[in-house]
Amino acid sequence: MKKHSLLSIGIISIAILSSCVENSQKYKTLLAKADSLMVVANNQNAEMESLLAGLNEISAGMQSIREAENLLALQSATDKKRNKTKEQIEILKNDIQAISDAINGYKEQIAQLESKNKRQSAEFKKLIANLKAELEKSSETIQQLNEQVNAQTKEIGIKTQQIADLNENVANLEAESTSQKETIASQDKALNTVHYLLGTRKELKDANVISRQGIFCPPIVSTQAQNAQFADADGRELKTIPLNCKKAKILSSHPEASYTLSEGEDGMLTLSIDDPANFWKQTRYLVIMVN
Repeated sequence: MKKHSLLSIGIISIAILSSCVENSQKYKTLLAKADSLMVVANNQNAEMESLLAGLNEISAGMQSIREAENLLALQSATDKKRNKTKEQIEILKNDIQAISDAINGYKEQIAQLESKNKRQSAEFKKLIANLKAELEKSSETIQQLNEQVNAQTKEIGIKTQQIADLNENVANLEAESTSQKETIASQDKALNTVHYLLGTRKELKDANVISRQGIFCPPIVSTQAQNAQFADADGRELKTIPLNCKKAKILSSHPEASYTLSEGEDGMLTLSIDDPANFWKQTRYLVIMVN
């Protein structure tokens, strides 16, 4: 019974003592410091998590940049073996610009991480330095690729202008050739055009195609004959002329050996030009008087 009384007294004493400690100013001060340290620790944890998230994002982005750089370098090497179109060059320029923008964005993120973390460990500084160095190297690579693309763009512009000039020259040459062909064809036609006229004595005289120097002289071709209505033909193709008469006389000057007057089954005459070059040698105007 006595022991139970002593135990109860001891418990009561401890409770009273504990209550006194909790209500003391020193305890409250220590408790406040503990809470403050907990807040600081939580803030540091949050800051560390944000830092790690930022570093992970930058690291992932750097891996994407490395892959893109390798792809662009491969495309640039291929460009030396084969020419790319203007559209392909434009796509390549856009890709390079996108990577350049990404690099600048990661540089800004690193600067923000440095400004937010005033107490930087040696490991953090080393990691940041490596990232900065890699970003600078990537910037140099992108700059080189951009210079290559600009050079290719300039080369394409020069070649495009050269092609345009060549096309213009070809068009001019074709136009000149067509004009020359037309001129040659016109000259050729003029050189090979012959003229012939059939008519009775009266018709030829009325048309001032023939004239007489005397009563008993045969009619001759007048100097005004060219003004009459002659039929035109190509001397190289004109081989025969049906005269539709039984009697005819060639009044213009043509070698007798160069032609033949033949009679058909109906008794009508046909002029056959056996040697065109010789036939038209003296004159290209043929005048035939028919009866």
